[in-house]
Amino acid sequence: MDTRLKNLEVLGKALAEMVQDQELLAQARAKNAWFTPAFVQRSLEGWAHALRPEALAIWATQRGTPPLVAGKTPLIVGVLCAGNLPLVGLHDILMGYLAGLRVHYKPSSEDAVVLPAVVKKLLSLDATAQLIQVEKMTQIDALLATGSDNTLRYFRHYFGHIPHVLRGSRTSVAVLTGQETEEDMAGLSEDIFSYFGRGCRSVTHVFVPQDFDIQRLFAAWYGWGHLAEHARYGSNYDYHRALFMLNKEPFLENNFALLREHASLKPPVGVVHMTRYPTKESVDTLLSAQKEALQTIVGHGYATAFGQSQWPELWDFADQMDTYAFLMSLD
Repeated sequence: MDTRLKNLEVLGKALAEMVQDQELLAQARAKNAWFTPAFVQRSLEGWAHALRPEALAIWATQRGTPPLVAGKTPLIVGVLCAGNLPLVGLHDILMGYLAGLRVHYKPSSEDAVVLPAVVKKLLSLDATAQLIQVEKMTQIDALLATGSDNTLRYFRHYFGHIPHVLRGSRTSVAVLTGQETEEDMAGLSEDIFSYFGRGCRSVTHVFVPQDFDIQRLFAAWYGWGHLAEHARYGSNYDYHRALFMLNKEPFLENNFALLREHASLKPPVGVVHMTRYPTKESVDTLLSAQKEALQTIVGHGYATAFGQSQWPELWDFADQMDTYAFLMSLD
């Protein structure tokens, strides 16, 4: 196995240990209230899982060992990191590292603690790695970036002249058939409420059959009631509850989440949208028409199993854009 892959294996084990780093957890929460200790730990555990030996062996089999050109200075790839979740920019950094490139990364101000700590750990394992935290993207040869529609326009304006991968804001959905087990429903609640539902792999819209018993959703969600104690999440919930009541919009609630039938795939934090569908063909047609807005689809027979949307593998590329192949194609 390539030395860099071995380093990532060691990094995965180190991340599993960082789960218990109380100082890191406290600093992350102080910097960003959305980064609760539980969710930072979940992120570290997710990456430890993605970098387990079996997964890296699969990667090595699929991708092989990237060639290094002797006597040639590696290109510089810039990485502009989002900060909606802990470590959301790490995948791009690791792709640059595996491709043997120099990486200049700019963390989001929202993730200015956890991401640099993990990169520092990798640098301690590989003194030859060129992973440099920067404030400005200058003199880069290529760019990987994720942002909102507004920031993407900015990125295209300033970096459109160099090779780039730009990814916008996406979300995830789930399709239920009514035959789901209680374990499936519990897994779905993880897909919905992990990280307060703020990630692109968070399920924000649920498609259910016409006769589906909605109480099955609420029963599975019961264990996530503690989210209401979080100041920012609770404020979102209270605000939209009041707004829906003022506008006389029908909704259901359970004291910490609002469920309403609505076509939008991406509701506000604290709200889950639902659509009742007549046939599976109809929902598949609808989702196919909106595939550019979707990160993944959860459900039996779909891309992601219940409870797995927040546990992507190393080869699960955001927006289905193979950043590793892109970086390897640079000349």
